[in-house]
Amino acid sequence: MDLRRYFSSAEPKKTGQDEEGTGKERPTTKRKSYDKSDYEAKRKHSFLDSWTKEFLWLEYDKVNNMMFCRVCREFPSIAESTSAFVTGTSNFRKDPIRTHEKSLHHKKCIGAQSAASVPEQTPIAKTILKINQAQQEVLKKLFRTAYYVAKSELPLAKFSSLCKLQKANGLDLGSTYLNDHACREFIGAIAQTSRDQIEKEIQESRFLSILADGSTDTGIIEQELVHVRYVRDNGDIATYMIKCQPVKSANAAGILEAIDEAVNTMGIREDTWKKKVVCANFDGAAVMMGEKTGVAGRLKQRIPHIITIHCVAHKLELAVLDSVKGCEYLVKFEDTLKTIFKMYYYSPKKRRELTEISELLNERLEHFSGLKSTRWLPSRLRCLKAVEKNYTPTVVHMENMAEGSDVKAEDAARAKGVVQEMKTEKFVRFLHFMLDYSTILSKCSTDFQHDNLNITRTNQLVESTTSRLLSLKTKPGEYQKTLDTKFTANQDGSICYCGTQLTKSQRPARRGEGTDKDTFGAEIQKIIDNTVKYMDNRFKNLHEKPLSCFKVFDPSTLPYPREELANYGDEEVDYLVTHFACLLDAEEKEKIPQEWMDLKVWLAERRGRKVDCLYRDLLSENPEHLSHILLLLKLMLTLSPSTAICERGFSCMNRVKTTHRTSLHPETLNDCMQLSINGETVESFCPDKSIRFWMFSGKGSRHLDHKTPTRTKSSEMEGNAQEEKADEGDAMPSTSSGIFSSETSVEISDSGSDTD
Repeated sequence: MDLRRYFSSAEPKKTGQDEEGTGKERPTTKRKSYDKSDYEAKRKHSFLDSWTKEFLWLEYDKVNNMMFCRVCREFPSIAESTSAFVTGTSNFRKDPIRTHEKSLHHKKCIGAQSAASVPEQTPIAKTILKINQAQQEVLKKLFRTAYYVAKSELPLAKFSSLCKLQKANGLDLGSTYLNDHACREFIGAIAQTSRDQIEKEIQESRFLSILADGSTDTGIIEQELVHVRYVRDNGDIATYMIKCQPVKSANAAGILEAIDEAVNTMGIREDTWKKKVVCANFDGAAVMMGEKTGVAGRLKQRIPHIITIHCVAHKLELAVLDSVKGCEYLVKFEDTLKTIFKMYYYSPKKRRELTEISELLNERLEHFSGLKSTRWLPSRLRCLKAVEKNYTPTVVHMENMAEGSDVKAEDAARAKGVVQEMKTEKFVRFLHFMLDYSTILSKCSTDFQHDNLNITRTNQLVESTTSRLLSLKTKPGEYQKTLDTKFTANQDGSICYCGTQLTKSQRPARRGEGTDKDTFGAEIQKIIDNTVKYMDNRFKNLHEKPLSCFKVFDPSTLPYPREELANYGDEEVDYLVTHFACLLDAEEKEKIPQEWMDLKVWLAERRGRKVDCLYRDLLSENPEHLSHILLLLKLMLTLSPSTAICERGFSCMNRVKTTHRTSLHPETLNDCMQLSINGETVESFCPDKSIRFWMFSGKGSRHLDHKTPTRTKSSEMEGNAQEEKADEGDAMPSTSSGIFSSETSVEISDSGSDTD
């Protein structure tokens, strides 16, 4: 090779160029670029046992080949439910472990664990021991005040005002933690200790039911309110709110994700769902009860044995609404009532005039509520009672409006049409029938809204309600009986009701229709038949398995003859054991059918007792010879037929998150609702556990003996001199001088300062 070619300044030889003039090109080779992601993907990481010694909170599940944080799983209400170290991860690398250890949620869980164990050697425990009795009493007063704010659903800003009031009354509250920020911390600590107690009971319970309903709050945020129902060891039925979870998307997948996130805060993960959850209770929305793509259908795919129940209180409302469609006069009657309520609800002037007329007639006026408050059947009954009570003053006022010269033509025409309808005999008779009709349905609706309602009681209420409705076809109700005493006949054959002369129907009778009395009876028959028909259709699932199998635990259904009692309910019990086989072990599957005979005899001997007390005493006593069969009884009581408690929860949400507090933080909203719904009374509240948790959960030390900064004489003289210079137009003093300068004398405690 020529050396001159090596040292020449010519361009470098390209790849594949002829080498030494041989005429042949040298083969080219391309070097592959290094990709770290490809390397990480191909490399198989494994868990190292040494990590558990370095990170004491880390645990490894050999069966599922995943690692998780033991402490975060112990406190799911504090931990981040979506964290990989809560659900479990197979990303066996040290960097994610270090990141999780430094996370805020993990530190809070570590603090909660320390607070639960209360080791005497920890620095915070030593600090608590140093708190004198006076400081403890001050903290108790502050925590009770914060609890009163949350329990009474007051704004957090009221906390400082209440503290000032108590100090004005001579109460010692110290000089720190007297602001709304401290109130938020106190409420959070109280709510967390309450959730810890509920979580403990949930973990110890054998079966669970999930109740969920959705609504939009004042901040235009879709919220899913989730409750859980279970049975305690003493037989009491407990239904608690666990979270008000914002929904990312209002479809079935988004709602189910919100429910999962809510129940994860109580340690109910996917494995717990399959082991404990036996029922899901929703309202009748298609997105919730859809059998294929709805939330109920998705839960069925996840948990095959789960029972999805449409809220019975909503079912009753829908059945009544369906029955209205088949009666022409009932539609007209409700339109008349809506017109009356609308006229008086939105007009203070008409209300005042109606009140004056009622005072002249010496009658007490009932309140005409708004249309939006007449959703449930008991509210509709109150509206009907108001119309019946205010009948005479309303007719007089409507007549005055119809004939008045200073009334708008639109209002006069509307009043004329209403008073003509109200003065017909058919309207009065129909009003009293609707009072009897609504009384029966409203009682059923009220019973459906009880928190301790069970499946057997639900079936009894449906049967008794339909029987009472059918009795109205042949026997008049209480209001219809009193109607005859209010009627007086005139010499011309007309009828007066409470001093008002009634007329016949304004519409002439059609051919073959008969008199008003005949058509009135036919319409009543039609309304009752339609209501019973739609109720049977809506509640037919109560007569289908597996819900129908639980009726054998009702003492009133047990037959009296021994021969019939011997084989009664055997088929139903076998079906329940088969349906819930995945929740029972081998011994329980074998012993439950054997113990069924003993339970039948025990229930038959106590037929006359109240069923709720009977179940509670039986579960509390827990006889050894019935210990296995009582699992089915506890499962039956766990099933939730109604979501009325969710509706009450939304009312609480609207009271807490008002239009003036639309930016309320979700955690603060949950804490306030938690204490308002699940909290005990203010008088019985004990703040000791909450104070201990609050002491441990702080980011730094708590400054209980902090004193507010005070000016000395020298600092005041210097400050006055600076103010005089500023008034003369001199420049502002530098940051090195002033009342907080190192040269001035300010009395501040060694423990630091805290924001008031």
